Amino acid sequence: MPDPSHTSEKGDNRLIKVDCSTLPHPSHSPDLAPSDYHIFRPMKQGLRGKHYDDDEVKIAIRTLLKEQQIQFYKAGIRALVKRWNVALERG
Repeated sequence: MPDPSHTSEKGDNRLIKVDCSTLPHPSHSPDLAPSDYHIFRPMKQGLRGKHYDDDEVKIAIRTLLKEQQIQFYKAGIRALVKRWNVALERG
């Protein structure tokens, strides 16, 4: 069971709705954080050198994420599965 501090009821309910299960992993496992290696890098590149106020940055980030093709997210999920398997092998 994932660390409760890393889950939300809304997220859990959505996973149930789409018939998706979760995998247990240590709460402090940076190798398994998809945002660290897959989402933040392109986001930082897209925002680099620009200046925003609070509302503008929220809009810019949402726009960048919506503009990503579905393959971007599929690749991130596939990479996460590979990283999770490596973490399990390490024990």
